[in-house]
Amino acid sequence: MFAGWKARLTFGAAILAASIALAPVVRAQDADVVGRVNGQEITVEDLAIAEEMYAPQLGQMPADAKRSVLVDALIELRIVAEAARKANVADQDAYKRQLAFFEAQTLRSLFLEQRVAAAVTDEAVKAAYDEQVGKIPPVPERRLRHILLRSEGDALEVIEALKSGRPFAELAQERSVDEVSKVKGGDLGFIAEGQVMPEVEAAAAQLQPGEFTQTPVTTAFGFHVVLLEEARNRPAPPFDAVAPQIRQSLEAAEERRIISELRAGAQVEKLVPDVTPPEADDGHQH
Repeated sequence: MFAGWKARLTFGAAILAASIALAPVVRAQDADVVGRVNGQEITVEDLAIAEEMYAPQLGQMPADAKRSVLVDALIELRIVAEAARKANVADQDAYKRQLAFFEAQTLRSLFLEQRVAAAVTDEAVKAAYDEQVGKIPPVPERRLRHILLRSEGDALEVIEALKSGRPFAELAQERSVDEVSKVKGGDLGFIAEGQVMPEVEAAAAQLQPGEFTQTPVTTAFGFHVVLLEEARNRPAPPFDAVAPQIRQSLEAAEERRIISELRAGAQVEKLVPDVTPPEADDGHQH
């Protein structure tokens, strides 16, 4: 079923081979072994490196199938790598150049990962959240319910029923011609300024929480009876909802800072012209 996957796992194979070749030979005695090639063990640590390397190509493959495909790829990698050593490929300049590149790439990745992790702590993410929340201007909003009627007479009947103690939500379900909100007892949710019809907004502005309009509110859609349930300033998004995005932003900024600092302290010669790459095509006409 997954026969085609072995052939597709080629991206990054040279990086993976180099990392395995450079890894210490000594293994922990209790390490899980997932395969052997000519007596050389393939362990769960090797499997973890392969999974990270090939993750984009594996997609949402079931875990057991993914494990099987990766072990097959590692077995093939070891077999071919051993044949390459016997053919003295390791002595070739092309191998040495690629190995040096992949070593530098791995060193860069691990160095930045470790430095960024040390700088972008949980405390730093929370502090950035608190700072950003403090900069958010207050946005007043009201939670409204309404009952939409076809005639002014119907609206006046509803108002009298409300005055006599009938629950607003109950009347909305019975009488409102707004098919969307009536099933929710007329609930329109929290609405910021400018997000509702101006006539309704003006009427709601005159109400205190718990009050309803004493006369029908006329709009192009008909006659409304409006109830103000609550007025508040819009709350900030909860920390847990935005923490991943904040962390990602801080990590990217810290990585740029580290690279900029290192570059400023290095003697750099770029011997080709600076050329701005074209913008990526996002499929939209701008």
